[in-house]
Amino acid sequence: MEEQLYDELLVELECPICTNYMSPPIRQCATGHSVCENCRKKLPKCALCQGRFTDSRNLSLEGLAVKMRYPCINKPSGCSARLSYTERDTHELRCPLKGFRCAMEKCPWVGRLEDIAAHWASKKMSSKPYHKSNVCHTKMKAESYYVNMVDAHDKLFWFKCKLTKNKLYWAVQYIGNAAEAENYFYEIEIFKPGRTKKKILISDYCQAIDLENSQLFHDDACVSINADSIANFVSGDQLLLYYMRVNVVKDENLAQTQAAVQQPIPYQGAKSNKQRDRSKGPPHANKDQKKKYNQQKNLSKQKDGFVLL
Repeated sequence: MEEQLYDELLVELECPICTNYMSPPIRQCATGHSVCENCRKKLPKCALCQGRFTDSRNLSLEGLAVKMRYPCINKPSGCSARLSYTERDTHELRCPLKGFRCAMEKCPWVGRLEDIAAHWASKKMSSKPYHKSNVCHTKMKAESYYVNMVDAHDKLFWFKCKLTKNKLYWAVQYIGNAAEAENYFYEIEIFKPGRTKKKILISDYCQAIDLENSQLFHDDACVSINADSIANFVSGDQLLLYYMRVNVVKDENLAQTQAAVQQPIPYQGAKSNKQRDRSKGPPHANKDQKKKYNQQKNLSKQKDGFVLL
C-alpha cells in the first residue's frame, strides 16, 4: 500500500519535458507549469504554453520532493533501492546495475564505472591512456574516428576525435555524474614543430558521458575547426600535432585570483615611539624624508634591469 502511494505521488513530481523526477529547485512559468532545473536552463520559454519563465519556485512541490523516496534510475534493470533526492546522484553513479558503454563505436561492452579502465586495458591499444596533459597526433584521413581514455585529476574521461566532411572535431566526456562534467574543461593547442609561436588554441567544457556521438560532434557541443584552415600545420605524412589538456575549472579560477593579488611594499620610515593616525599614510617629517621615501619606492619597482610601471 505504501509503495503504491509513493508511485502515485511521484507522478506529480515528473517533469513534463524530460519526464525525470523533479527535485529542488523546481521552476515555474507565468501560467504555473513546473519544470526541473535542467529543462529550465535549456528552454527560452515554457514548452507547454509558450509562456515566459519567472523567478518563482513551486514551494509546495519542493516540500513534497524533500519527503519522497525515489526509485533508482536503474529500476528497470532490477535495482530496488529507494532514495531521498540528496542520495540519488551518489547512488546512481555507483549503482551495481548501472552500465557505462565503451566509447569504441563497434564495442558492445557495458559495465560498471570501476571496470572501465580494466576493460580498456584488455583491448591492448597501441597508445596508452592519456593523462591531464598530452602530445597527440591525428591522421588527416577523411571520415576517421579516434578515441582514447584519459586518466586525469583522479577521474576518467573519454577523448574523442573525428574528421568528417572536411571538419575536425574534438570532444572530452566526463565518465560519471553528468552534473559534474562542467567542473572540467579541455584545451586543444595545435602547433607546428620548430615554430613555437605558430599555434591555435581552442577550448570548451567537458561533456556528460550520456551524450551520444550523433549529438556530441556538433559545433555547440565540442570544439571544431575547418580542415582547410589548419593545412599549414599538417606535416607531409598528413599528421596533425597538438597538445590536449584536461583542466579543473576551479583550479583555473584560483590561479587567476592568486595572480591578481600583489603584496604591498611596506614603508620603512623613521622609528618613533609616538602614536599617530595611520589612516593618513606614511609619516613625512620634512621634504627630504618624503623625497627619500619616493626614491625607495621607485627602486623597489626595479627588477632585472627593468622598471615596472
